[in-house]
Amino acid sequence: MKIHYIPSRNELVLIFRPIAGNPSKEVDHFKVWLDDEGHICALALTNYIEVPQELRKTHIIQLGGLWKGITISDDDITGVREELLRIIEEKFSIDLG
Repeated sequence: MKIHYIPSRNELVLIFRPIAGNPSKEVDHFKVWLDDEGHICALALTNYIEVPQELRKTHIIQLGGLWKGITISDDDITGVREELLRIIEEKFSIDLG
């Protein structure tokens, strides 16, 4: 996985797998490259300097479509993680501490 900033295009790019060609989708400040199976290969945040500060924080993701207006906080993630660990402990009778 790579993350880099391209000053000439003012883009912040996160690459998970090799990409070729143009993005599969472009919406507002985002570009997405998908493989043939629909898996995300790379993401780009365009006009990075002009993007509102709250979108540039690495722990914030703006959701769209079905998820538009929904926020997921660090507390939400921690709560779900704890619940998942509890379920795994019960199912497999192991202590994950």
